[in-house]
Amino acid sequence: MKLAILTGGGDSPGMNSFLRAVVRSALYLKPETSVWGVLDGWKGAIQNKYRKLDRLDVAGISTTGGTILGTQRVPNLETSRDLQESIALNLHDNHFDYLFVCGGNGSLAAANTVNEIIKERGYKTRILFVPGSIDNDVCNNYGSSIGFYSALDKSLEMLDWIRDTASAHRRVYLIKSMGAASAYLAVYSGIAAGAEHMIQPGEDIDFEKMATMIEQRDRDTRIIIAEAFDKSILEVRSILEEIFRRRNIEREIRTVDMSYFQRGGKTAVTDILRASWVAYKMVKDAMFNNVDSGFYTAFYTGQPPTVLPLNQAINPETSHSGIPEEIIELALALR
Repeated sequence: MKLAILTGGGDSPGMNSFLRAVVRSALYLKPETSVWGVLDGWKGAIQNKYRKLDRLDVAGISTTGGTILGTQRVPNLETSRDLQESIALNLHDNHFDYLFVCGGNGSLAAANTVNEIIKERGYKTRILFVPGSIDNDVCNNYGSSIGFYSALDKSLEMLDWIRDTASAHRRVYLIKSMGAASAYLAVYSGIAAGAEHMIQPGEDIDFEKMATMIEQRDRDTRIIIAEAFDKSILEVRSILEEIFRRRNIEREIRTVDMSYFQRGGKTAVTDILRASWVAYKMVKDAMFNNVDSGFYTAFYTGQPPTVLPLNQAINPETSHSGIPEEIIELALALR
């Protein structure tokens, strides 16, 4: 059996854990298997760039962030039929039985399109996909994405640092969080860190009420702003500062963009375990159950993954972008 592994889109923490588990599980279950890494994600699949992987090639990488294979975005892959067909043909010509993909929504869409071309042409390669995204927005009705909890760990650490300075100087900190169109990273990190407010995309903010909340606090105030909110962090600062001047509220406002740090660093234990578990199950299914292409959920370690057809997994109904109301109520209760 010949397997390929591709880490697509962003470099979500846990990709190396997934990669290590696929390689070692495959060689443990069937030592004659050859495993190849696709270099630089979908770009490497287009350019036919692969690297053969052995046990030692993946030693010591499970806790590291990023991906040892590299990952580069291909903006026109979504619309270019030629590029999509070249990937399908390259997989076929290299005699890959399975392509294992860990990535976000863009990679899922690419995987589904390539899989359809493979079926149309009667090629043999099948594609098994697992969600890897700090945004937690990939088919999230069925579980959370690998990398989400690692990004939360980094966020919590940074928010604790910011609180130390904010409290000492009695400052207000506006903090930008990654998350694309989803507010999961902003809201969950705010709940964990005890932030005073988390602004979601599309939220209608009463800035006068927010200013009152800030005025009533004795010391620090941390407000986390999700990436896709319709006002920039500087616009929010300007609005609040105008209200402060008008109402003689003596609070200094500082801004921090923690986006650059949320993706990097060590992978959280829960992401390592979940990535390892789902990779092992995917390899077993490929080797002993001859499964068709599919999307594997990454939920609890030890729990059999739910497997969806790729064309079902990309359906918008498999995901929600808003935070469940009970989670919002929890955040309000803990404020």
